[in-house]
Amino acid sequence: MQRWIVLTVLTSALVGLAPPALAADPDPTDDPVTTTVTLGKARIDPKVPGRVRVDVDYLCSVADEARSLTVSVEQKDPEDSSSIAFGSSRTAEADILCDGTQQQRQLIVQSKTVNWIPGADAVVIATVSNIGATPSAAADSLRVKLAVG
Repeated sequence: MQRWIVLTVLTSALVGLAPPALAADPDPTDDPVTTTVTLGKARIDPKVPGRVRVDVDYLCSVADEARSLTVSVEQKDPEDSSSIAFGSSRTAEADILCDGTQQQRQLIVQSKTVNWIPGADAVVIATVSNIGATPSAAADSLRVKLAVG
């Protein structure tokens, strides 16, 4: 009986001296994907001058939460400061693919006021929100001269 007690105490003491188990090196492919968005071309639709087609590249991680892609365009008339064309377009949540790979979309933004003016400066903003990811949103903006095309 005494030998069993001594052996148990000795074993317990030796276990306490053992180095802790090392965690496995994290796999770099397991790193979360950062949400990003990049604007491409923005051009006036030649058939419908009240529409602008905007190319958007985005990347977001897999998430069970809500996702959104929104593009807005604003343009002041250089000859009439009271005339502003503006509009925005939001993609339905079900149409946003967030799987950690680069995605490309073209969104159509309809002006809610007047037609877009070719050759005039416009501000284009794109936002991807990926609630549940870190960071939860990303945006890009450009000042461009809209051209028909």
